[in-house]
Order: sequence, then C-alpha cells, then structure tokens
Amino acid sequence: MSPLLTQSFHRLWLSQALSTLGDIWYILALVVTLYHLSGSATITALYPLLRVAGMTVGSVAAPVIMRKLRLNRLLTSSLGGQTLGLGLLTIYMLLMGNENPNIAVLVGMVFGISILEGVAGPVRSSLVALTVPETSLLKANSVLAGVVETCSLAGWAFGSITVSWLGASQVLLLSTLLLGGACISSAMIKEVRINMDQAPVVSWGQSLQEGWRIYFTLPKLRVLLWMDFWEGLFRGAFAGALLLVFVNERLHVGEVWWGWMNGANLGGFVLISILMSRLTDEKWNLGVMLTVGSGFVAALTLGFSFSTSPVVTLGIMFAIGAFQAIKNLAERTSYQTSVPTSELPPLFSAQSSLTSILYGVSLLLSGWIADTLGIQMLYIIASVGFALSFVGSLAGRVNAKQVNRYNGTEETVK
Repeated sequence: MSPLLTQSFHRLWLSQALSTLGDIWYILALVVTLYHLSGSATITALYPLLRVAGMTVGSVAAPVIMRKLRLNRLLTSSLGGQTLGLGLLTIYMLLMGNENPNIAVLVGMVFGISILEGVAGPVRSSLVALTVPETSLLKANSVLAGVVETCSLAGWAFGSITVSWLGASQVLLLSTLLLGGACISSAMIKEVRINMDQAPVVSWGQSLQEGWRIYFTLPKLRVLLWMDFWEGLFRGAFAGALLLVFVNERLHVGEVWWGWMNGANLGGFVLISILMSRLTDEKWNLGVMLTVGSGFVAALTLGFSFSTSPVVTLGIMFAIGAFQAIKNLAERTSYQTSVPTSELPPLFSAQSSLTSILYGVSLLLSGWIADTLGIQMLYIIASVGFALSFVGSLAGRVNAKQVNRYNGTEETVK
C-alpha cells in the first residue's frame, strides 16, 4: 500500500472514530434530557426510532447527492452539517439554562442531524474502496470495524459517567468538538472522484433506483440482500432494553450482568477485527467466512435462548460478537469487490437504507414478540431468522460452484 493511500485511510478511520464518540455522547445526553423533561419512557423510546427514520431518509437521498460531489467533499459537508446542527443544539441548551427546553425543537434538530448521518454512512463505505487497493480491503475493513467498536465500547462505558459528571449541555459541547475534529480529518482525505463521465445522465428518480437495480442484477448481491433482510429483521433482539429483560427474567441476575454482556459482545467483535487486521498476508475466502459466521451466529443465538447460567451466557455473547465480526467483515468486503467503484455509492445507499428500515421494524417486532410470546421465544425466533440467512449463504456457494463446474473452471468460490 502506498504511503499516500495509507495517509488517506488513516484520516478516514480517525474521522470515523471521532464521529462515533461524538454521536454516542450526544445520544446519551439527549436521552437523559428527554427523560428528565417528559418523565415518559414512551417519549424517550421514540428517540431511537426518530433517529433511524432520519438516517433512512439520508440513505435514500444519498445517491442523488453523490452524483453532484466528490465523496470526500460530501463526507466533509455531512460532518460539517452535523457539527453545525449539534453546535446550535448546544447553544440552545446552554441558553435555556434551568428552563425546560422545547421537546419539539430537540426532536426536530435530532431528525436533521440524523439525515446527515444517513448520508455519511454509505459515503464512508464507498471511500474505503477508494483509499486502499483491493488486496487490502479486508484488512482496511477490519481496522475500521475495530476502531468503531472500540470507540463504541469506550463511549457507552464512560458516556453515562461523563453526562452525570459534566451535565447534558457540556457533553453536547464536547460532542460538537469531536464532530468538528471528524470534519477536519475528513477534509484532509485525498480528493478522489469516481469516474462518472462515462455514466449516463439520469433523473433523480433513476438515481434512487440505481442501487436496487445493482442489487438484483448480480446473483452474489442477491444472496447478500437475502442475508441482510433476515438478519436485519431480528437484529433488534439484541437491543439494550430487550437484553436487559432477558437478564432479569431468564437469568435472574442484576443489571451489572447486562452491562457485562454488552461489553462481552463488543469485546468479541473487537478481538476478531484486530486479529483480522493483523493477518494481512493471508488469503481469505469470503464465501466461507460468510457461511461460517452466519451459521455460528444462528446456532449461538439458539443456545443463548436456552441458557440459564450467567457465566455461560456471557461466553455465548462474546462468541456471537466474534462470529458476527467474521460475517460482517466478509460481507462488507464482498460488496466492495463485487462491482466497479463507480457503482459503490448507490449500492451502499440502498444497503444502508434497507438496514435502517429493518432495524426500526426489528425494534417494534422484537418488542411485540417479547411481550406476546415471552423473552425466550424472541431469541428462538431470532435464531430461525439468522438460520435463514445462513441457508441463503450456503445456497449461494452451492450455486456458484455449479456455475463454475458448468463453465469448466476451477476457480475458488469467493
């Protein structure tokens, strides 16, 4: 990897690290503020759904905007807009002082910031493929995933302490500074332009459909779409609130175990990401990684549902994080190597909007299943959903082998 590309990628992951910390801390500050203002768990719970809705809008609109700007400039603009929005929110909170801020104002600003977050997500995923050579993509994705999860672990671990110590307004100010640093770092990424000169001029409607057209054109991407659908539909089962219910009702232990299990899951993810980033010269088979990762996640989730031992459950959560990392890294790299770089922005926009929509649906569906059928049944059903993802990965590999055999090739299926 050339020094220039290395510098660009380092600036990209630094931008990601700072924005991850800033996002987590501003989320904590606002959740605490909304709860104190409303005293309602329902209003407070609407916040993550509102954030998901805003990110979905941003992801859907991203393909249209991506045709107008270089990706690094678009990332800088998105982070700059988030910094400005969060700065205005901080000023508003500081000016209100001891008076009660208007909940509608807070919610409106959060929605606007979330739209910009939704634009930044697919842009970052596309930029990775433009700052490192294809042979280093898996390593780059591993480094980026390790950075994100480490910052998430640190952010959630120390965020609540920071909010209680400094207060919500001061934490919002700190988050603004972190996002400002992320904006500066992204502005120093080497300017790259995906060659759009050969691409036909299309309407905004066609731009919105382009990512989905790519999804359904390639069999490999249809397999990834199948996997994303079933995993996304039940991803909410491991949301914090539902995991807390499992800890209380199934394991009959205190909330401290809930924190440890979240930490174990992130720890497994981080450990695998670090190991994958170290093994740079190994030849990885992405198809095998997808199949193994999704298969073990399904089996471990089923084991999790029947576990009654806190220690065993802690180990299962660590293993789920580890195998989820294997699957996620293989999936992200598969996306980046399946199509030309000019088609990555609309493809990642479609994938990001699908993920955001499914997560919102998953939160509602998982909560309904837990209330109606019980918390254990939620994880049994989730394991079935993850198993369907595994079946899709397995079927995709079998079909690819048959195509290779039909064509008389001996290529390794990736």
